[in-house]
Amino acid sequence: MKKNIYKLACIGAVLAFNACSLDPYDPNKVTGDEKLTERETFEGLVNQCYTPLFNALYQSSDYVLFAEGGTDLWEEPTRSDSYQRYHSYDGLLPGDGYLKKVWRFSMNTIAICNSVCERAENAEGLTEAEREEMVAQARCLRAFYYYILTEQFGDVALTLKGTGTGEVDLYPTRSSVAEIYAQIIADLKYAVEKLPVSFSNYGRVTRKTAKGLLCRAYIQGAAYGLKDEDGVDYLQKAYDTATDFIAHKDEYNAYLYNDFADVFNEKNNRNNKEFLFVATGAKKDSEAYNSGNYSQCEVFRHFLPKLGEYTDLGLVDKTSNFIYGRPNSNVFLPSKYLMECFAQDMNDTRFRYSFITAYSGYSIAARGDEFAYGNGQNYSKVIDDKLIDTYEIDSRWKGTTIYEHFELINNGTDELGVWKPDGSGYINQKDTEGNILHPALPLAHPVEGEDWQYCIYCSLEKLTDEERAEYPCFVNNIFDLYDAEGVAKTTTDFGNNSASTRQTSIYPALSKFNMPGEEFYGLNAQRKTVDMPIMRFAEVYLIAAEAAVRLGKTDAKQYIDVLRTRAHASEAPANIDMEYIYDEYARELCGEYSRWYLLKRNHAFEARLSKYNKRAAANFRADRDYLRPIPQEFLDAIYNAEEFGQNPGY
Repeated sequence: MKKNIYKLACIGAVLAFNACSLDPYDPNKVTGDEKLTERETFEGLVNQCYTPLFNALYQSSDYVLFAEGGTDLWEEPTRSDSYQRYHSYDGLLPGDGYLKKVWRFSMNTIAICNSVCERAENAEGLTEAEREEMVAQARCLRAFYYYILTEQFGDVALTLKGTGTGEVDLYPTRSSVAEIYAQIIADLKYAVEKLPVSFSNYGRVTRKTAKGLLCRAYIQGAAYGLKDEDGVDYLQKAYDTATDFIAHKDEYNAYLYNDFADVFNEKNNRNNKEFLFVATGAKKDSEAYNSGNYSQCEVFRHFLPKLGEYTDLGLVDKTSNFIYGRPNSNVFLPSKYLMECFAQDMNDTRFRYSFITAYSGYSIAARGDEFAYGNGQNYSKVIDDKLIDTYEIDSRWKGTTIYEHFELINNGTDELGVWKPDGSGYINQKDTEGNILHPALPLAHPVEGEDWQYCIYCSLEKLTDEERAEYPCFVNNIFDLYDAEGVAKTTTDFGNNSASTRQTSIYPALSKFNMPGEEFYGLNAQRKTVDMPIMRFAEVYLIAAEAAVRLGKTDAKQYIDVLRTRAHASEAPANIDMEYIYDEYARELCGEYSRWYLLKRNHAFEARLSKYNKRAAANFRADRDYLRPIPQEFLDAIYNAEEFGQNPGY
């Protein structure tokens, strides 16, 4: 007998949302409609609409592979088949676990959002303004989840019925993309009108969230040639909405940092002023964190290289790296194209503040001890003949000590310190200006009177052998990672070792979601409690520029230059084309769950993969890979699976 689809629809509902001090809603305690009219329970139902954000979609590797994998920006570091179903469109099946997770959480929570909209009228003790605000939150989030489902899976079933009605649709029918987008736009327009500029809890969706998502929905929906209810096509609407948002940003409390260095500074992760929409992590010692059922973020570690391969240089192995996090899931290696985007302007600070390129070790003081700096081979490393031979370090540095840069302060708080250059003491991270993972680039040479504290330097500028010799550490030229076709190598002939993995196992690691310090330590080294940006205001400037170029307007430069100026990069050219738009999206938003959508809406996979990701291009099929397969468990649960149908090619 087939499973009841209603049971599937309730899987996500039993996951309590604990972030941001929102009270969890437990459906098992709901006795019926009467219970759901009570204010406290209804508020819990609203809170439940946020469940998938941190607890699923922005928690681990699944959705980020949907949104960034298989594009021109990333490759899988190894030639295994672990993630090739997403990176290279090789072997994705309807039973895939990642498919089920993204589908389940989105579909399940849409049903909860629907319930909020249906039941708001009967909820007790609410003012009309409160009622409208709660419905607006649910509709804003419903639009977001439908956006994901429609772009990833195509013409899914559009339903506005909530859970708990007793009605189970075992014969769902597909709705057209046009119908779904009409509902998405209607929901977001309502949310823009009814949501407040801010809540006391910044994890809530607000007016700027809805406005930003409306820009995103218009630009994405333009791929289908859609028109809004007033007859204006979506592309023009994207331009109008984005430029209006920018012109009236103060009215929405939208903000763009003046310097890109501030955007992903760990000091600004909580209550980040540029984030329009955020999945909030639980603060340490909060009720949500201590409850034990809060899903912490692991996304950062999927961008880390194999740091455990370099313990001979002083890096900490994969099981206990409390600075960078546990690097045991190497999923995303930046493509040659992405690195070339940054190399076009070495003054562009977005590379420095988006990637870790200079890696360091750390020390741990024995409890009660003040310092542990340079405490033997456990922490510091002395360059000997073996290291010189293995890493092609110049022999002049024999006997030089590579000291640790970080100090894990073992005083019961697990706070983080940064050692002073002369080793005389450390500065608590709380007393720094932040960005402690990002030294100035190019990395400075050794300074007399200061200790050297970097194990590995991945240089974006290609250094000659003579220039590499100026550093007492392993210097890896980033562009040596790739072969003549731009494909990431698996081994190289390096030093006296043939088929070595020394060069290919270390690379720049995206650090946008990697916040160091005591505040962000999770339950172990592979989890952190960061706030994850879902959309930030910079994307609106890119949408305005993209729409301008596609409409043949001449003002794209003014929106691009705002972003380039704050990154200390040169001005954009006078005549911006889509190639430049792709490059600028890469420099500004790499890793931020947007690239797959950008390529899809511009029908650009074929051309860009063949040029910049040949491994993916070899398997990509335009008649199949613009969509994912419908999860098999959903088809098994309905009675009209054959009529509903699988997506083409699967």
